[in-house]
Amino acid sequence: MKAQSLSDRIYQQYESQEGISSFSFSKSMLDAIDITTEDEKGNLHQITGDLSQIKFISQSYSEELNDDFFHSVQNLFENYKYEKVDIDSEQNQKEDVKVYVQRKGKYITEIHLLAKNIGEGSLVSFYGKLVTNELCAISTALSIDACEHLNKIR
Repeated sequence: MKAQSLSDRIYQQYESQEGISSFSFSKSMLDAIDITTEDEKGNLHQITGDLSQIKFISQSYSEELNDDFFHSVQNLFENYKYEKVDIDSEQNQKEDVKVYVQRKGKYITEIHLLAKNIGEGSLVSFYGKLVTNELCAISTALSIDACEHLNKIR
């Protein structure tokens, strides 16, 4: 039995609370989605990274609970020594998005996008053996608007 990760504990802690919506895509669901990217010349390329799971949780109950959710999750990631990706953009000033990654060798094994919008907060997590230059294509194929933030990961 594998040890429960920090992100597993976060999802487990929040998913049953009032005002919380959550869902996940399993590996078998993700394998059924054709994820391709287009290069500068218009050539399509199949994504080769191994995406094993995507989880999403959103809090839309109240602004006060949103602040608690955002700061609590942010503190957990920072205290567990996840690598914080520096995102400095005008758009991020409005959205207040934090990106945390965990690496194993040349791969990224976890990416977490923590967003605090007015009245709503969310956490989107990607798991697998991920390659940085394919992250935007993955989020686009899944209709997750995160390219601006994912392109900052190197």
